[in-house]
Amino acid sequence: MSDPLNPRYDDDAVTYDSDFYYADEPVNPTNQIRRRPMAKLKLNTSRMNPAQLIAKADIVLPKIAPAAPATPPVPNMAARAAALLAARNAADTANNAYEAAKAGLPSLKEARDATADELRVQHSAMGSALEAETTDPVALAATGYDLADSNAPATTPPAMIDNLQLTAGDEVGALDGSFDPDDLAYTNEVQMTTVDPVSGPWATVQNITTSVFKLTGLTSAQRVWVRVRGIGSQGPGPWSNAVTKIVP
Repeated sequence: MSDPLNPRYDDDAVTYDSDFYYADEPVNPTNQIRRRPMAKLKLNTSRMNPAQLIAKADIVLPKIAPAAPATPPVPNMAARAAALLAARNAADTANNAYEAAKAGLPSLKEARDATADELRVQHSAMGSALEAETTDPVALAATGYDLADSNAPATTPPAMIDNLQLTAGDEVGALDGSFDPDDLAYTNEVQMTTVDPVSGPWATVQNITTSVFKLTGLTSAQRVWVRVRGIGSQGPGPWSNAVTKIVP
């Protein structure tokens, strides 16, 4: 039978309030001792970028594992502090390498484009030299270069554009695009939507004569869809399949 002055914790008649605990003495209404709510940490690390994570570790580590004879606010954290320090140092090394590589991207792109331009010039020079030696289509076809189409007028619009691709540009708010052009197209229309790739609305953003393009001034972190069609002497061809990318 339960003793009303010394109730057990599993007595059905005893009710406990979550804001109170009971002392190891006979319990009565005047003995209830209020307990402070349990404290919790607010980390928010999921919202931090690498630099912010490293900075937060630099704030926490000196406090959790201070130099002797200082006393840490919470004991027995030496092993956890060592693990945090190791992770912090690894993240710092990787972040520094990434930032250094990113800073070098513009010069690397400039060097890439310059060498590609020179290679393009050499291809043109090779083509001219081959044509100066022979006009035999069999011999020219055997060189590895494609033969130009005949000068007969086109009778159909360009075919559907293939291999449309979008990649992140070199700066925030920019995308680079490329595709395989159709020989019957004298210009290519580039359209974009941020709403619905099926029903649009679509807006023409560029008309180009090349098979590469750059979209700038876009909203970072926004998803966009892009499509392209070739336009020839017999009118526009069908739209390519829409491709999508989140703007960097």
